[in-house]
Order: sequence, then structure tokens, then C-alpha cells
Amino acid sequence: MLCHLRRQVASSFAAIPKRSFTTPAYLTTGHKTMTKIICTLGPSSDQEKSVSDLVSNGMHVARLNFSHAGDDYTYVESNMHLVRQAPGMHTELAAGSIADLPKNVRAVLVDTKGPEIRTGILQGNVDIAEIAEGATVELTTLDVSGDDPPTSPDGPHRIQVDYASIAKSLSVGSMALLDDGLLALEAIEIDASGTTVTCVALNGGPIKKNKGVNLPDTKLDLPALTEKDKRDLKWACENEADYIAASFIRTPGNVRSVIAYLERCLADMPNNKQGKIPLRPLVISKIESKEGVDNFNDILHESDGIMVARGDLGVEIPYSKVFAAQKMMVAACNAVGKPVIVATQMLDSMQRNPRPTRAEVTDVGTAVLDGADAVMLSGETAAGRYPIESVKAMTSVVMEADSIVDSHWESTIALNTICEMNLTPEDEELDALSKSVVSSARLMNAKLIILVSMSGKVARSIARHRPTVPVIAFCTDEQVARRLQLHRAITPIMLQSTWDPSDFKVSMGKLRAEAARTARELGYVREGDRIIFM
Repeated sequence: MLCHLRRQVASSFAAIPKRSFTTPAYLTTGHKTMTKIICTLGPSSDQEKSVSDLVSNGMHVARLNFSHAGDDYTYVESNMHLVRQAPGMHTELAAGSIADLPKNVRAVLVDTKGPEIRTGILQGNVDIAEIAEGATVELTTLDVSGDDPPTSPDGPHRIQVDYASIAKSLSVGSMALLDDGLLALEAIEIDASGTTVTCVALNGGPIKKNKGVNLPDTKLDLPALTEKDKRDLKWACENEADYIAASFIRTPGNVRSVIAYLERCLADMPNNKQGKIPLRPLVISKIESKEGVDNFNDILHESDGIMVARGDLGVEIPYSKVFAAQKMMVAACNAVGKPVIVATQMLDSMQRNPRPTRAEVTDVGTAVLDGADAVMLSGETAAGRYPIESVKAMTSVVMEADSIVDSHWESTIALNTICEMNLTPEDEELDALSKSVVSSARLMNAKLIILVSMSGKVARSIARHRPTVPVIAFCTDEQVARRLQLHRAITPIMLQSTWDPSDFKVSMGKLRAEAARTARELGYVREGDRIIFM
């Protein structure tokens, strides 16, 4: 079997037939990045031209942040429509195609709000309260809106929080960090009624309602999904979202709960407009707490991918440990071939300035060199002054880092790692073949790896071995194509053919010939370039 596979790989080297072409305009943009770029849509980028510019300058995945979405889904539906309708490479292909093609296969990631803890209405229903260092602060589940506000920052203060088990979860000496850690409190007394924890402020500062509350080193009594999350997940299934970024994942059971709920939603849904059963959105677990880091290996096993969410993570664990946690998670995801996103404050200063800082450039480049499949822009493209400049800057840094990675990378995934994945014998053979293809492409200086994929399985297997040349995955299903967008080096393209690859009467030779024509049409290859078909 292995000898046969080697012969098949060796026979798949091919040279593109001679044909004149002009380089498509999109190839001069960020679509040459091997590492993927995620952009968050918001007030700064929720117009047709803005989304089109994000797509043309390197965005592979659009993030819809449901933390700010209410029960009316008009806004997120509008943004999803803008993404689906933005002109991409398939718009260019459509003119000469005999098959119906989407305008692009950019993916949509739905980022859930998750079971957060937040401050409620302040004393006297004021907008902001100033708290002095050393002041006494009560965190309570009771309504304090009818209380008179303190006459000075020295307090005493009472702050309502929406976590019913706060008195059970905290103990004397525990920390509570408010508003991304800007206000630090230490518990000094736990009320016997179970409603109030008395704290002392370790530093001064302002606090507003609806600000995040982090309880580091504390196991939380929170559900995996809130009622809002369930409504949002149902919407994601109905609208064929491609990924779910599941917030505040702390245990593998949390991941299983999210997947089970998605599957229940899909079970009640009719076939889509193509007459097919919709695919389950892939679940990307956001690691943003110490408990999540402690349970990381088990969470990774249950997840389709990981997001290193450094915002809350930098509050939940000492900030000096964030970079080490990031490297650990990226390496673990690389080892099992699951996509990993590095997120939060990557180019944060570009919310205000047209150029990134040198530290931010280094942060992005280091994430790519460490092995991130994707890097993410949040406020930079959602609410910043320079959304397009931000994605252009991200693209330029990623391209530079990609060139360094691709000049020396070689797959080092060992057999024991494969065994830990509990692969079937057939999957082990596919994994060995994929590693051989990636290695051959590097050694033979191939320009491209091309494959035809109905389920995305082969493409994901190739991506696991970190190819150093672009991989064009020709797909017959839009959802399958979009679900490959987070994998480094994989460019999904719809196959321009009415043939059904599952029909045994259709030869793979015909499909490969059509794939080669499209790769040539898009300008990925020229006469004489060496490519590998798998």
C-alpha cells in the first residue's frame, strides 16, 4: 500500500501546459499570505466598501462579535450578507465558469458572549463611581440602585455583580479584578447570607456598570451556555456560520455542551438551498482563564480549534505568564493539526494611529513564527480609525514572517503523536502520505500543491504538516470550502465543474485537469512551474 502511494505521489508531479495569462489584481494583495487573517466587523467596517476593502486586502475570516448583539439580529445579518457578497477571486472566475459560483468563500466566525460576570447598576444609579485605594468595596448580588451614592471615593462602596455564587466561590484573600484588571480588590470578609463579599481596593480608579469581573484562581459555578448563547448558536446554524468562537471555555465538558447544542439545532432544521444537510459550525474554544489553561489538553481534544484569547487571559493569570501559555497552546495545536488563532491587541495602537508600534509588529511576527494558523484584529477593524490600514499592516507583517517560516520549516510530527490522536489505519496512511507530499514539495521546490476535496479531510491532513508552499483545495461544497479558511497555507476554491466527484464514472484525471486550468487562470502557476497533485 505504501509503495503504491509513493508511486502515486511521484506520478503526480506535473508541468502546467503553455498558456498566456495576465496576473489577476487580487494576487497583488494579501491573499498571498499563508497565515490567515481574521477581521472583526463593527461600526468602522460595516459598510459595503469597507468589507470589500477588507476582503481585497487580506481578510480570510470575518468575526461577528455577539457580545454586543441583542435579540434583534438585523445588524449581524447585514454584516454576514456584506461578507458573502463582497467580490473575491470567485467573482473573477464566474465570467468563464460553467458552474454557479459564490462571489467568495470567506468564512464567518460567530463569537459568543459566553457566561461572563459583569458589574450591574451602581449605587444611586450613577454612570460612574470613583474608588480610592484602600476603600471598602462590597460585591453583592443585591440591587443597590436605590442606595445613596458614596460622598467620597473613600466609600464605603457597594457594587452589584450578576454572579449568584460569588460568596461561595471566593474566600478571604481571593482577588477580584474589575474592568480588565484596572481595579483590583481583595476579599476580606464573606457574608454568611451568601450574597455579599467585602473587599478592600488595592488601587484606586473609576468603575462603570456592565464592566467585566474576573476572579483569578477561582473555579466558577457558571453554565457552559447562557440563554443568549443558545439563541445566538441557533441563529448561527440557521445562517450557515462556519465557526463558533465559544467564550470562556473552562473544561472539556463545556466544549461537548456547545457541540451537542449545535447538533440539536441542526437536527430540527430542513435541508439548505442546495438540498444538503447543513454542516455543523466548527467550534473554536477560547482559552481565557487559568482553569482553561489547566485543562487545555482535554479541551483541545474535544475542540475543532483554539483561540488564544489574551485579553481576559492576561487578567486571569499573571501577565508575565501569558506569552508562555500562548507558545504552549500553539505548539499543542500544531502537533495535532488543529487550527489555532492568536488574538487580542495585536495592532491595538492602530485604533488611534495609522502605523503600528514596533512591539506590535514583533508580536504579530512572533505569533506566525511560533506556528499560529491565524492572527486576529479586534477593535482595530471594528471600531478603530484605521480599519483598512490595520489589515494592510497585518498582511505585510504576516507575509514577511511567512517567508521566514517557509524557508526552513520541516514537519517533525512523530508517530507517537499520531497514535495519541486515535487515528484509524486508513487515517494513518493518509497522514503519512500528507507528510510525504509536504516534504516532497519542499525538496522539489514545487510551486503549488493541488487537491480535490469533498469533505476537507485531505486538506486538513496536509495543513497539519505545515506546508511551505500554497495548497489549493478545490471543493464542491461552499460550506466545506469556507471551513478550510482557518488552516494555514490552504486556499479553498470552488471547482468549476458540474461533475460530481463522488460519481465513480468521473475520473480523477478530469477533475485534476480542471483544477490545473483554474490554478493557471488565477495566476497561481505559469508555464513550467512544478506542482503536486494529491
